[in-house]
Amino acid sequence: MNLIEYINKGLTYEEYITRVEDDLENEVENDDPKEYVQYYALGLQRMNRVTKTFQLTSVQENRVKETPNNFKILSITEGWCGDASQILPVIEKLANALNVESKYILRDENLELMENYKTNNALSIPIVIGVAEDGSELFRFGPRPAYGMELLAKFKSSPDIYSADDFHEDLQKYYNTNKGVDIVDEILDLVDENLA
Repeated sequence: MNLIEYINKGLTYEEYITRVEDDLENEVENDDPKEYVQYYALGLQRMNRVTKTFQLTSVQENRVKETPNNFKILSITEGWCGDASQILPVIEKLANALNVESKYILRDENLELMENYKTNNALSIPIVIGVAEDGSELFRFGPRPAYGMELLAKFKSSPDIYSADDFHEDLQKYYNTNKGVDIVDEILDLVDENLA
């Protein structure tokens, strides 16, 4: 699959934020038919917070200097997605540090692409794709860091013991305390594995 067409039609991060704001406004104006207003609003709040507070560690800054940057980043997302609101600001700052182009496309407007990026047969997002200059996939990350996936597996294996509320609470605590470190490390590991 050639991903260049998705890069070309993708939104910049600023355009993506504007789109999420517009989607929130449309949901409010239409009396919240999907009951997504709270998720869009919370997502925007989180993205704003993470954008303001996230910083690469000094070790990560040094790694970035040594990391190849002959690729682009394509993220499949939606404005109501809680994981995306924690991950995408980190991806954008990492892309800027690496000096690589990053684009964002909406899952529900690109289901033909999303069919190729299911997680355990689910349309889970965000999915972050490293795209080679020829449009081929270099790597894939998502829909959350490895520890977040472990928490999800724990919930799915024992929902009567570890509830959905427990999962969401622990995931949020993890994002808040980890501050994007794992996201950056996992992406840089993927770049090193596939471009070094």
